[in-house]
Amino acid sequence: MNLVIDVSVFIDRLFIYSEERSNRARNVFRIVDQRGYNIFEPQVFGIELASQLIRRKPRNIAERIYNEVMERIILVEEIEYDLLLDVALKTGCRAIDTYYIATASVVDGILISADKVMVANARRYGIDAYYIHDAREYSGLMSKLQ
Repeated sequence: MNLVIDVSVFIDRLFIYSEERSNRARNVFRIVDQRGYNIFEPQVFGIELASQLIRRKPRNIAERIYNEVMERIILVEEIEYDLLLDVALKTGCRAIDTYYIATASVVDGILISADKVMVANARRYGIDAYYIHDAREYSGLMSKLQ
């Protein structure tokens, strides 16, 4: 199973803002690790992750975490402009979200996010997507992953 996991889920896994949020993110990654699922990310993921980490940790720690996360993922470096434009025109979503949605389309994967708007737009584009902070969606995702 191919997955695209929004950086917001990684942040919920790495930093505790709410115990429930962090537990859900941890559970997702636990199953991903157990099952050996592939995590694909758009190239912009690395920049987004680095900028999130440096806001929360000293540079040496941010770089260590960044490197650990980047070792876990498969980077999709090239996404056709026409696909990105198609996603934007069909959904009206934020530019950054077009990359995650397009990546899920390219790898025929499931999109997992802590961003409700991204999930709604992904579904509008025909992507199987889950908002992990809704109890029903989280339960459905966990069933699908197991």
